[in-house]
Amino acid sequence: MTGAVFGGMYAVLSVLAERGRRTGEIGAYASSQKRDNRDSFYVKYGKRTVDKVLSFAGLVLLAPVFGIIALAVFADNPGPVLFTQKRVGKDRQLFLLHKFRTMKMETPHDVPTHQMKNPEQYITRVGKFLRKYSLDELPQLWDIFVGNMSIIGPRPALWNQDDLVAERDKYGANDLLPGLTGWAQINGRDELEIADKAKLDGEYAEKLRQGGWKALFFDGKCFLGTIRSVLGSEGVVEGGTGEMGRKKSGKTDYRDIETTPQRKKKILITGEGSYIGEKVKDYLKVYPEYYVVDSIDAIGLEPTPKLFVGYDVVFNVAGIAHIKETNENRWLYYKVNRDLIVDLAKAAKAAGVEQFIVLSSMGVYGKSVGEIKKDTIPFPLSAYGESKLAADEKIEELADEQYKVAILRPPLVYGKGCKGNYQILRKFALHTPFFPIYKNQRSMIYIGNLCEFIKRIIDNEDGGIFFPQNCEYVSTADMV
Repeated sequence: MTGAVFGGMYAVLSVLAERGRRTGEIGAYASSQKRDNRDSFYVKYGKRTVDKVLSFAGLVLLAPVFGIIALAVFADNPGPVLFTQKRVGKDRQLFLLHKFRTMKMETPHDVPTHQMKNPEQYITRVGKFLRKYSLDELPQLWDIFVGNMSIIGPRPALWNQDDLVAERDKYGANDLLPGLTGWAQINGRDELEIADKAKLDGEYAEKLRQGGWKALFFDGKCFLGTIRSVLGSEGVVEGGTGEMGRKKSGKTDYRDIETTPQRKKKILITGEGSYIGEKVKDYLKVYPEYYVVDSIDAIGLEPTPKLFVGYDVVFNVAGIAHIKETNENRWLYYKVNRDLIVDLAKAAKAAGVEQFIVLSSMGVYGKSVGEIKKDTIPFPLSAYGESKLAADEKIEELADEQYKVAILRPPLVYGKGCKGNYQILRKFALHTPFFPIYKNQRSMIYIGNLCEFIKRIIDNEDGGIFFPQNCEYVSTADMV
């Protein structure tokens, strides 16, 4: 058994070494624009020495773990045990980041994810376990050892994350080796906007340029902060930035699959200024080569086909929700949440729009408890829920082969800047040392996950009723 374990480890290192030689070939095609960056003595020698020693120690001490994982990956689904992904390294040179393979060999390599049915079917049993505990990230110790990464530094951006790379350029953060963890990762991670994350990466770059004990102590601060995050079950964000990150409690397990739509889409969001609408708009604008996104205010809007000519997708987020419901204003819910939305859907169809996505609500089920499924019977208990359900039913009738209608019924949405009770809870949690342990369980969805879900609905050109939510139920105390 021991021989098999170390044999597996040797096989892993052999493949890593071979792929390491090919890293330079990929990097040669990256941008040749470099900065005149004179590294301090600490960065050039001290930090690199620490990286070498710690990564080598990790590779040696974890050799049995590497071997066991390699054998488990191969036994579960024979084939290469490693998966590589193009990332942006020091001076914007591309390199191959390594992970243990968590998907089946029969996963279509030339088929975009949006064309797959149920992508989770391709994740192996061992892969699910590795992802859950981030063990698939262990091969990055090799990336550190060979000099493509550092233990502490900005997390390496995906090769196509042009917005993050551009923001980091403003602060010289692209001049650094990317890290397994870093200053931005322990200061907000998923709740950070791209600009905020890049600014934190810039702060770290500035500390390193100072060199000496200040740089050493700052690296130590990041390292200890990471340990605290891990012990607090926060983990290290893998490859994400801003809304593109996946919160660990709600990650979708699609991290290793790059998605692109079948063609460039022109999208109109009706309901300008809404929290979810603006987040989706910002999320899709990261891919200007695939999406053109506009938005219009729905207040006082007279829906006509002329408004929607030239658009492929209409995403409606307009509606009334956060006002106190009375007998006197019940009519307003039906006028906005039903009549206006139905008129928008009809006008969009008449204009030749191919897909209409409407943000509905779990409120159509009233105060149902337990798991809500496709066959759960709606039972609204308010004008808000009744008007939403009435709109859903009327819009569904418009669907056909040429006009896809997607109705989204998400649970509580949380994330930086979101409206409603989450902000009250967040502020309270940040300013008080105590919080009662209340072990309730409810479905929620992180705003970044909802944005990714909507992107996939658009990519797939799907229609139907959807219930996007995090993979796991969350208690209020756990969220705090």
